[in-house]
Amino acid sequence: MPDAFRLKWKLDRPFLEPGKPEDVHVLLTVEPDTASGVGAAAQLPVHLLLLVDVSGSMDFLVRHDPNAQKIGDGFTEGHATQRVVSNVPSRREMACAVVQKLAERLGPDDMISLVAFDDYPHVLLQHVSPMAADVVLNALRTLGTVGGGGTSLGKGLAAIRVLLTNHDDGQRTRKLVVLTDGEDEDPGQALVEAQTLGQQYNLPIVAFGTGECKVAFLTEIARTNLAGGFNHIRHETDAEQYFFQVLQGQKNIQATNVTLTLWLSPELHVRELYRTRPEILFVGSLEPDANNQVVLRLEQMEHGKAYEFLFRCSLPARAANQRFRIAKATLRYDLPAAGKLQQAVETNIVVEYTADPARAQERSGDVKRVLARAEVQRQVLFLQTKIDAVQQNRATDRDRAIIAKLLAALVQKFQEFGDQAVANQYRAMQAEFLRKGTISQEMLNRSLAASSRAEELVVAQDIDF
Repeated sequence: MPDAFRLKWKLDRPFLEPGKPEDVHVLLTVEPDTASGVGAAAQLPVHLLLLVDVSGSMDFLVRHDPNAQKIGDGFTEGHATQRVVSNVPSRREMACAVVQKLAERLGPDDMISLVAFDDYPHVLLQHVSPMAADVVLNALRTLGTVGGGGTSLGKGLAAIRVLLTNHDDGQRTRKLVVLTDGEDEDPGQALVEAQTLGQQYNLPIVAFGTGECKVAFLTEIARTNLAGGFNHIRHETDAEQYFFQVLQGQKNIQATNVTLTLWLSPELHVRELYRTRPEILFVGSLEPDANNQVVLRLEQMEHGKAYEFLFRCSLPARAANQRFRIAKATLRYDLPAAGKLQQAVETNIVVEYTADPARAQERSGDVKRVLARAEVQRQVLFLQTKIDAVQQNRATDRDRAIIAKLLAALVQKFQEFGDQAVANQYRAMQAEFLRKGTISQEMLNRSLAASSRAEELVVAQDIDF
């Protein structure tokens, strides 16, 4: 029987000029093999872990309501606030509604855990069957009233870690969904806890931000595990859609314990890595170990979905008519529903040096398009750091000049993409920066959320060695 997945690859420059070092971008795709006969088998049971912010600002409305009626003044998390009556739900009410609907969609073999957090964790459900309706309902009532303090995601993540340490969830697939609305009080602690969950507990984290959250921070939390993701919620319907997409994807898991190992030639230098499918996520620099290997933990793969990675490497000079092996990629995975464990498929990634000037000028348009889209996220993350410096009065004139040039470059890039709507979005950011000398967090969040969306699927060619 054929393998359940295929590894394919493309280079932005398949042929290099001899006698000089060059940079090459590698696009590596993991896609299901429809000829394998391994289709959508019985669903694997799910352990859905939910971590919900219940800080004081979660009682603010999800979005502005011009018809809201003011009934008094208040003070929340160090800021003056207004108490209003509105048909628009609060962020907390939105969270309660979504969690309830998620619980209703889980099956009898599934499991749910729910932890709320402000500046202290509140464990409301631990490894509970969704069929325990009274227990779940009582937890939802508590979710509607508990908390009200500051925002410490790290303490909430620590509570999840303790929960996983003390309980066995059997063969269920896990995913942690985080909803928060504020700037974290101790982002360093949150990142350390997220890395522990991702690396030691193999737990993917999907982070959703609303309100004044920083999506750049949530991106960093999500990328501690390559099965993670993030998005920005601007409307209560967004929350329901995004949360249900996570659950639907988790119920559609085909492969588990998935790793992608890259053996990289010791003669090259590897640079930045992006996950470009199913969504774009800037991961950071590749760091091979003493055996020249990098292990990427995908953890879980859905039925019928392609996974794609893009990385840059600097190659040594070679004579004409030589082939150079850049990397050997090995995908390992389990297919628990089919009773298949420790499956593996591999391919070699090679480049050819040529004395033919015409061949050396060949470029892959597909790889360049994926790269252009992926680089946007990295640029907006960099833009966030510069705006942070402006808002903290640390920015220099050079920082402000960089912001202006970066916004102009993003406008031009999306014009080249033919995406006029997003180009106009960056023009609006330009106008706000010229008018106010800064950019609102809402605009930055929208830009980062948009930058995670991948475009059309790239079909790669498989050239083995």
